[in-house]
Amino acid sequence: MTKFTPPPGTVSRVHAERVLVIAPHFDDEVLGCGGLLLQLIGRGAETRVLFLSDGSGGVEEVGDRREYAARRRNEAATVAGQLGVSSFEELGLPDGALIEHLEAISESIRRAVTTFRPDLLLLPSPSEVSADHRAAFRALHHLLAPVRSGDPLYDQAAGLRILLYEVNRPQHPDILVDVGKELVEIQALMALYHSQTKLHDYAAAAAGLRRFRTLSLPPGVRAAEAYRALSLQDFVTRSPLRLTEHLGGILDTPTPRNGPFVSVVIRTRDRPRKLAEALTSVARSTYRDLEVVLVNDGGNGVVIPEGYPFPVVRRDTPGASGPAAAAQLGLAAATGELVGFLDDDDLFFPEHVAILVDRVQETGCPVVYSDAAVGVYERDANRGWQCIDRRLPYSRDFDAARLLVDNYIPFNTVLMQRELANETGPFDETLPFFEDWDFLIRLSARTSFDHVRTVTCEYRHFHEDTSHVFGSDPHARSDFLDGRASIYAKHADRLGPPELARAVSTLRAENSEQAERYRNLLATLQRARWQDGHG
Repeated sequence: MTKFTPPPGTVSRVHAERVLVIAPHFDDEVLGCGGLLLQLIGRGAETRVLFLSDGSGGVEEVGDRREYAARRRNEAATVAGQLGVSSFEELGLPDGALIEHLEAISESIRRAVTTFRPDLLLLPSPSEVSADHRAAFRALHHLLAPVRSGDPLYDQAAGLRILLYEVNRPQHPDILVDVGKELVEIQALMALYHSQTKLHDYAAAAAGLRRFRTLSLPPGVRAAEAYRALSLQDFVTRSPLRLTEHLGGILDTPTPRNGPFVSVVIRTRDRPRKLAEALTSVARSTYRDLEVVLVNDGGNGVVIPEGYPFPVVRRDTPGASGPAAAAQLGLAAATGELVGFLDDDDLFFPEHVAILVDRVQETGCPVVYSDAAVGVYERDANRGWQCIDRRLPYSRDFDAARLLVDNYIPFNTVLMQRELANETGPFDETLPFFEDWDFLIRLSARTSFDHVRTVTCEYRHFHEDTSHVFGSDPHARSDFLDGRASIYAKHADRLGPPELARAVSTLRAENSEQAERYRNLLATLQRARWQDGHG
């Protein structure tokens, strides 16, 4: 469960040179971030607003919708001039139905980011009551989640600061901006939206929210706007539902999906708390036609939560048989058309199975895999295990030659046809670890894999956890290198000079590219820090 910290006790000063505002409706730019915009524009920031909806009123009773929409657009133009906005664009999508146009919204945001090149992007938080507001956030996630190093958007997105604003529901902020001096002007700008103030007293609500935000601040602050700061990595390393949950937002859970039966094999041994978390992550799956095959590899009794939503097939071994034997036992017990694996210390995101099943059905490829974020955890004396870092070390398209030298596909990201898995097996019980890598190499000799470039699960690394097969620093262990050597020796007949040369060349090129991008990003961050210190 995500834990939230109290609102900040001090105000922050936000700096930017080029600001892009994503506003689902005409007036959201004033209601959500009007005070900050007045400050930034007053300090010379160039500002562009992207209005998403057509202003026709959605479900509201407004009479002549065309006339109403035209009036709202004219009001927005007047407000933009008064506010000092450099330019604004209207997508004209149906008011109240933005969730049906995520692709169009995300592509419009892409164009705005690549042409305008903002250093700050403002948009509504996923905590908003309005479904259109949440759709704007979802569209940005749709755009940023697959962005990887080497993509045309990467350099711009990596240095982009993203702030979430609130309009009709408080979020969990980490930035509060003092807007007491701007409060009167915010009210005046809202008064220009005559069509809206006739329907609701939005101005009073906005003022109330800004005054509410002063509760954690010194007495001299009369009004504040609340923001949540995000970066590209937040979107890359969490699925839409997982990031929304992390931010305390409203979960727009998709309609449960059905289709080919899926087996999820979970191997466990004496890690009841982690197992409970893994089982819970599967229980939240938006794909419902599945079973769990739980292999208890010689550990104490395991407990299945009461009322668990999926059938659970249990297999228990009298003693520790090892990861390969446990995986094979699970595969033998699986009955699904498709099968995937989840270790007891890792997690699926709710969309994981649905996304992979969709790709299997779209392409007909018998093996598909996604990306896994690596969560690094340290134990806190009072709060237990806490995530201190999240990163995405692997996101690579399929390359059979590279797989021979580099285990770049985490096993919990893979979904495969069970029949093909059985033909490839069994798992090699002579290997104390890397049994999954060996299995994937043998599987790749039979078929190519299809890569879904989005994070759907989490591989968790627990510092100082002796139950992890490699501990805190696997590269310092001789048996880690010995294990890699055994894989190379086993598949030496496939790792000829051409394959080795291509794999090494790819690795070196990637390292050089990453180093250059790191230097560029570091320079961008240093410039941003200098501006924050001298603004």
